[in-house]
Amino acid sequence: MAKYSTVLLKIKGKELIDLNEKSINDQKALKNSDVIYIYREKKSKKVYIGQTKHFEIRHKQHYNGTEEKFINTHFDEVLVIMSVYFNGSSLDDVEAQLITYFAEDRENCRNIAVFHDEDVTNKTGGNSINDYRDRENVATDVVLPLWENYLFPNGWVTIPTLKKLREGVLVKYSPIKEDLTGVQDALIAEIIGNPTKNYVINGDAGTGKTVLLTKLVAKYLTFKKHAEIGVVVQPNWLKIGEKIFKIFGMNTPRLTIDTSTNLISSGKKFDVVIVDESHKLSRRGNKQMDSFNDAYDNPLYANCNSHLEIIQKLATQVILMYDVLQAIRPANVPREEFARLTSGYEKRFLKTQFRIQAPKGKNYTSEDYINGIKYLLFKDTGLLESGLTNFDPNFNRAVFNDNNVDAYFGYVDGRPMRQLFDWIEDDRNHNHEHIDRVLSGMFCCDTVDKWRQVHGKNPSITHFHEDGFDRRWNWTQENWINSYDDRVAYKRDAEDQIGSVFAVQGIDLNKIGVMIGPDIFVNADGKLEADPDHHINDNNKFNVKERIDPHNKYEFTLFILNQYYVLMTRGIDGIRLGFWENDNFKTYMKEVLQIS
Repeated sequence: MAKYSTVLLKIKGKELIDLNEKSINDQKALKNSDVIYIYREKKSKKVYIGQTKHFEIRHKQHYNGTEEKFINTHFDEVLVIMSVYFNGSSLDDVEAQLITYFAEDRENCRNIAVFHDEDVTNKTGGNSINDYRDRENVATDVVLPLWENYLFPNGWVTIPTLKKLREGVLVKYSPIKEDLTGVQDALIAEIIGNPTKNYVINGDAGTGKTVLLTKLVAKYLTFKKHAEIGVVVQPNWLKIGEKIFKIFGMNTPRLTIDTSTNLISSGKKFDVVIVDESHKLSRRGNKQMDSFNDAYDNPLYANCNSHLEIIQKLATQVILMYDVLQAIRPANVPREEFARLTSGYEKRFLKTQFRIQAPKGKNYTSEDYINGIKYLLFKDTGLLESGLTNFDPNFNRAVFNDNNVDAYFGYVDGRPMRQLFDWIEDDRNHNHEHIDRVLSGMFCCDTVDKWRQVHGKNPSITHFHEDGFDRRWNWTQENWINSYDDRVAYKRDAEDQIGSVFAVQGIDLNKIGVMIGPDIFVNADGKLEADPDHHINDNNKFNVKERIDPHNKYEFTLFILNQYYVLMTRGIDGIRLGFWENDNFKTYMKEVLQIS
């Protein structure tokens, strides 16, 4: 039996013209029952989603002449949904889910002229949704069948299944999605309630730092009506961030979303600045784009040595999302300097893993995988004992010994590139909605050419060469995952290219192949060490004189290890490793992780 019922009502002008034709039970429910409703204008495809306990009264309120959206939009019909599960908390939940899913559905239809950002005409300011007893039943017995059995077949939406929509960025990072954990909800309340306290929020890749950021911004906009809010994001996430806050009605002049360079150059002061991926904030003078150093030309910042120092001068409150294992280049603020600048900050750790999903029925968890990768890469660096990152040495090594075809982790022997592309291609054949990519460390050797900036403008240039199978690096860093290079009729989108760490940091993928090259090796002491001669990015390297210093050699090794850590933590549903002219690392991996 269905756990929900629907009533479709026609609208002429502002009147419900067929109300009296409905059953007595429907009429009673419309007068006095918990319902969700969706207004639709057929011509423009605009919708308005709401909830109420008294639909007939609420309908009259919408059309009393004071609500601009109902004056300017000519709705033809309204769908009213009732359910045995509906109450105050579940109504909030279903309303938030439907607004998010409709927004993502419209985003997927951006090529259709009538769809645009204002299709979902009502927005919400990120209201919290309390957990409730039947939450799982509401998702599986109401929202899912309503979408797939009614809304899609009747032309209200264009994407047939919620599975694909749930992978979309508007859903992943939605500021109105359900609370991720009680710890995060409590943390948001603490931050909002202490506007003069600064925070460092530490978290591994995939622990929900970016979702926490979007929800925190929503709360500030809702409860701090006059606060000026700055949000610092990386360039590859800038358009996504702007879109998220626009879709959910938060594109107010009080909110500035930008890179650190642009935020600083604006000269604006803020009540709060929230920095995503603060481990990537720039320091003065190191190898980087000139624009990063332009900030220090301002006399006010002449004595500052990093963008973090400047941001501290711009804001009353600073919130930093941080992961010491994701600082990937010398231009980033050094660990010691970051620790000094944030010595008085409140420190909090996020521990729950949300990105990586171990397959159902396994005796290992996503945390086992993360801890194992940390151990593999960083066991001899001192970082795991430093207190700067969460690490459990008692991880279950079964995750690395699962030989099943559906195992989360695996590796290939022999020539890696074709095998990894075949693996992700097979997954896409079975899961059309998946976003799978082959990624690589930034290495070079006789069979992998160095990348040059001009190569991005020439789609005929390839870099990886494996027995007649040739592939090129990502042609752009900005939104590379969804990029499409229409300058050439073949190999023209991201699926056919190999992604670098700069194109995927902060991005979720379904399945990933990761190639490990000779830029990392096992030295005579049996420890991992980075080789600058096999690394292509000169901005990551120290010069020949600087390399003599053991500290610089250590730091360069950490940068390369961090890059591989970022690559190996992008996959939601699985990862396969390939070793390019680097069998000694493969042997090392088997020994360290006790792979039989």
